[in-house]
Amino acid sequence: MPVSLKDISEKVGINICSVSQVLNNHPRAKSLRPETREKILAAARELGYCKNEMAASMTKKHSRVLAFVTAEMGSVEYTGRIQNGVLDCASALDYTVTVHRLKNNSQHEIIRKILGWKAAGVIFHVADLSEISEISCALEQNGIPWGTVNLSNPRNIGVTSDDCAGVESAVELLFRKGHKKPVFLMSGNDSFEYIVRRKSGYIAGMKKYYLSGTPEVIHVSEPENEMTELLSTFIRQGVDAVICENDHIASVLIRKAGSAGIVVPEDISVIGFGNSIISQNISPRLTTVVQDFEAMGRETVRLLIEVIEQKNTTAENQQLHPVEIVERDSVYNYGKEII
Repeated sequence: MPVSLKDISEKVGINICSVSQVLNNHPRAKSLRPETREKILAAARELGYCKNEMAASMTKKHSRVLAFVTAEMGSVEYTGRIQNGVLDCASALDYTVTVHRLKNNSQHEIIRKILGWKAAGVIFHVADLSEISEISCALEQNGIPWGTVNLSNPRNIGVTSDDCAGVESAVELLFRKGHKKPVFLMSGNDSFEYIVRRKSGYIAGMKKYYLSGTPEVIHVSEPENEMTELLSTFIRQGVDAVICENDHIASVLIRKAGSAGIVVPEDISVIGFGNSIISQNISPRLTTVVQDFEAMGRETVRLLIEVIEQKNTTAENQQLHPVEIVERDSVYNYGKEII
């Protein structure tokens, strides 16, 4: 049978109320002598006591449980990295995380589970707030705070990377290395926030560094099928650099270029976004904008728990994480760099 508070109380000869206060980290436990608190904790360790979080939550408005909701689970690298950050920070702050996959028509089921667990808060990783409209409405009706990772969230907590600045820096890098005609290549839904921000960064960079140039945004629906023909068009039109929406598209471009006899970076330079594993393994290694997905996951949890525990109700809950460019081998340097 599981070890109970009564078992510990009988072993150390201390009343069960004091034992409960110590093991539940209650403020009143501080009134006990340090030796008494340590005696209780030592007995709990010796007997193998394990706190029943669900039982404890029955007497509280919420438990020390957070919910992480995503559409992608571990099928996409950056989702796994975000989840690692969420789990690491939650564990360090003594919270447990339940993980839920958002599928078609599953919002009602997720709401049921979140409320059943008496979750203290919820972290979402989705492309757009419209994907979680039912869940977010239910959370607000029940007074449960929530936050988003890699997506801004005007009503609650939102932690994102500074995508606009990242792509603008990519344009600056190409300008410094003497490129004349960089374009922006995307394949995602152009209404998604991260696409809008990256495209805006490209346009801002072009206006700042290429005063006589015209920003050119290219959309491909099926990169695997369209890239070879698109590369031929780029070469014919004098495009000498491509800034890609993400590392995946950049890797497809590099692979298709090799098959077509187009040399990266001598014939055309390529910059990605994300710093995924593929950016380091493809040849040539990809110059890319680095996003710290783990840090964004940790920061979202930290801000959420501050709201839950009412430690900081005036903090700015919209956070922009800085990004940086890591230079590898996919950008050509046309002579002396412009400083």
